[in-house]
Amino acid sequence: CEGEGRALKRRSLSVKIPAGVDEGTRIRVAGEGEAGVRGASPGDLYIFVHMKRHPLYARDGTTLIAECPVSFTTAALGGSISLPGLDGSRIDIKIPAGIQSGEQLRQRGAGMSILNGRGRGDLVARILVETPTRMSAKQKKLLEEFKATETGDECPAAKSFFSRIREILGA
Repeated sequence: CEGEGRALKRRSLSVKIPAGVDEGTRIRVAGEGEAGVRGASPGDLYIFVHMKRHPLYARDGTTLIAECPVSFTTAALGGSISLPGLDGSRIDIKIPAGIQSGEQLRQRGAGMSILNGRGRGDLVARILVETPTRMSAKQKKLLEEFKATETGDECPAAKSFFSRIREILGA
C-alpha cells in the first residue's frame, strides 16, 4: 500500500445474511473492499458463508431432516411428536399406527426458507423405532401375554421374509 495513496485500517461492517443461504454461498458487498490505487473507488468485499451444524436437523437443500426415536408402543399404536421449528414455532407430527423404523413423515412448508424466493422447503421426520432395553417385571409379563396371542399376521414383512427362507431351505 505504501506509495499507492492507500492506508490499511480495520473496521467492522454489519452485513445482512438472507434467509435460506447454504454452505459456500458467496455474498457480495459492493464498495466495501480494498481501496483503489491513487484515489480510485474501493473494490467489492466477498463473504463466503460457512454453516454451523444444527443440534437436531440435517439439511438437504431446503429440506430439514430429523432422526426421531419413538417407543415401539407409539409405533404400534400411533401417537404424535413435537419438533421445534427454526422460527421458534412448534411442529406437531402425527405418527400413524403401525409405522416402521426408517419410514419418513413429511411436513410441507416447515423446512428452510428458499433463497431469494418465497416459501419454504419441507421438514422430514425419519422415524427410528426403539426397542426397550430395560423393562419392569409387569411390562415383560404383558409382552409375554401379547406374544402368546401372535398369529404371524401382525408383522407381514417378517412373515414374508421367513417364508422365503423356508422355501430356499426346502423346509
